[in-house]
Amino acid sequence: MTEWRYFEDLSVGETVRSRPFTLDRDEMIAFAGRYDPQYFHNDEAQAADHPVFQGLTASGIYTAAIWRLLDHQVFGDVHWVCGIGWDQVRWRKPLKPGDTVHGWAEILEKRPWKKRTDIGRVTIRHELRNEAGEAVFHFLGDSLVHKRPA
Repeated sequence: MTEWRYFEDLSVGETVRSRPFTLDRDEMIAFAGRYDPQYFHNDEAQAADHPVFQGLTASGIYTAAIWRLLDHQVFGDVHWVCGIGWDQVRWRKPLKPGDTVHGWAEILEKRPWKKRTDIGRVTIRHELRNEAGEAVFHFLGDSLVHKRPA
């Protein structure tokens, strides 16, 4: 049984880091073939001539899916209600097969939720960082979290 962390247990300034994740070429291509079939995501020969990427690169949606997988490692014990929005979403650097990333997050703000007293709202800066520590993907996420039962 999960030992939940509630709204009251989260602290502004708290940072977390996930385990590393290495991008697999075949998984990238399969994902792109199904969900984002652009040549620079799923055709190595054509991708080599791309004017910016100059080779196969991960789909932005695949990158976000990797973030979600890693986010469950670091915030899997929080008693979430749901996410309610992403702001300032940016893909800063393309990811290539064999790149290794990790999830990183910082709690920026906590505040009451106006619609219900048993739920709080949390803003978190989420990032995927590469081996050099550079953010390759980031956004600000707003989520609702259960408050500790009375």
